[in-house]
Amino acid sequence: MTTQSLMPASTNSRDRLKNVWNSNERLRYLVLGLWNTAFAYLAYFALYGLFHLRIHYLIVSLLVHLAAVTNAFICQRIFVFRSKTSWLAAFLRFNMVQLVVLIASIAGLALLVEGCHVDPLVSQLIVMTGCVIVGYLLNRGFSFKVGKP
Repeated sequence: MTTQSLMPASTNSRDRLKNVWNSNERLRYLVLGLWNTAFAYLAYFALYGLFHLRIHYLIVSLLVHLAAVTNAFICQRIFVFRSKTSWLAAFLRFNMVQLVVLIASIAGLALLVEGCHVDPLVSQLIVMTGCVIVGYLLNRGFSFKVGKP
């Protein structure tokens, strides 16, 4: 079998993968949500590791949140929801949603660390997982107004 005869199968597989990606908003959200969760967790891990003796873990979480929100907005707007709404209006709505998620995240983090004595790194991972689900529902219905220009 020649390399040339394999090209259509490879192209066909690529096309199928592309069709699955393009037709499945939840898959795109999940993949980019995982990316943003990894981005935020690694940033938290790094900043906590560097500054935990000088900066409270909740302040570290707030700083990471700011970077993660910007990353998430760009990814979700372009790749997940493919929004055509005003960038500024969507960014403001997105930040309102993120503020709700931040409050829930900080409350959950404090509850797990202070109330349940779970390690801050483990607690952050648990809290972030729940925030991915809540964020999807709120952003889909509010921030990016799916289906409306």
